[in-house]
Amino acid sequence: MSPKLVAAVSLALLSAGCGGSAKPPAASTQASGALAFARCMRSNGVSSFADPNGSGQLAKETPQQLGVSDARFQAAQSACAHRLPNGGAPTPAALQQSWSEFRSFAGCMRRHGVADWPDPTRYPRHPERPTFDLQAAGIDASAPQVETAIHACAPLLHGNNPQHLGEAGS
Repeated sequence: MSPKLVAAVSLALLSAGCGGSAKPPAASTQASGALAFARCMRSNGVSSFADPNGSGQLAKETPQQLGVSDARFQAAQSACAHRLPNGGAPTPAALQQSWSEFRSFAGCMRRHGVADWPDPTRYPRHPERPTFDLQAAGIDASAPQVETAIHACAPLLHGNNPQHLGEAGS
């Protein structure tokens, strides 16, 4: 599995914990935490990390899109996770939404010609979170047919970013 997808899963999993809340105080806490996280990321070497949008949602960009190495991104993310509510851990509702989105995404991929696309499985380091084991399924995410299907199905995933797939294997 490419380092790009490994880094993307980290960001995707982190962003799963940043979903909105129906309660205004929680949303306010989320927005201020997301802003503090973005500032922390910039001060820890990811200078182009954007502030959250008006809803408190963080941009879902890969380290490559931000112009930094995977190692620098992961180090900054580790240093800054405490800035997010609950350390960036997803709420039960966010986890349920992620599992639902990943199942829908898998079905979409199969309908778009990637017949062997796997159902989501448990992420080894955080078993409550979904991932796709593309390596076990023998899927090359950079193959043209797979990339085309990913872009077609991306709107089913939180943030509509095709990089938020998961990580192959453990």
